[in-house]
Amino acid sequence: MTNDISALFQKLTAQIREALDPLGYRDAEHGAFITGHVPHVAPYAYLANVYAGLDESGLEAAEAECGRFIPEVYRAFLRHTNGLRLGQLSLHGTTFGSIDRTDYLVGQPISLSYQNVHERPDYIPNGHLGIGAMNGAWYSQGHLYLASTGEVEMYHRDANLLGARWASFEEFLESEIPRQLSLYDADGRIKPDVKQLPGDTETWEEIAKAKKSEQARASGLRGKIAGMFRR
Repeated sequence: MTNDISALFQKLTAQIREALDPLGYRDAEHGAFITGHVPHVAPYAYLANVYAGLDESGLEAAEAECGRFIPEVYRAFLRHTNGLRLGQLSLHGTTFGSIDRTDYLVGQPISLSYQNVHERPDYIPNGHLGIGAMNGAWYSQGHLYLASTGEVEMYHRDANLLGARWASFEEFLESEIPRQLSLYDADGRIKPDVKQLPGDTETWEEIAKAKKSEQARASGLRGKIAGMFRR
């Protein structure tokens, strides 16, 4: 398992660097790097952040942070990179531990705690580990879970809808990393009319818009009620 992930990660890292290094990159310590400089987004914006891998104490910190067992396939991935950000995709890692390998420009990943502790809907099966998310066009987002059976599933952020499933974490990486790279042109700008979320997600943007409007109305109503009591 570890050897499989190692070989796959090396292959996919080479693909990322071949595609994005021409835009500008920066290497950091312990194998971390950022690549795909996109100054039209922000002066220090990059399309990909690959973080330093975790040692055993870091893996223990990751499990403590998310309060869940991390399967060996994701542990093997975290040994190579403490999470990953590529285009619209974020894979989560740990943000604390006894060894600080944070580079101030490469930064830190999103914490595994978000989808496992703070923002975990009741309909997500208990054996699923939240491992990341990917953004749609404006409001929609898919949340990624690694099932106890080894499959990766993507749920709508705001609804009990399953949009895509991959048979394994390895299959997910082999599919999604090249797809993410294909969303951008040679200048690092997202191509017009690309399908940003994979799978059966054509209605997800409208569902997310409706949810956002509902939340805005509820917030406005709460504000009006609060204002009445302050008078």
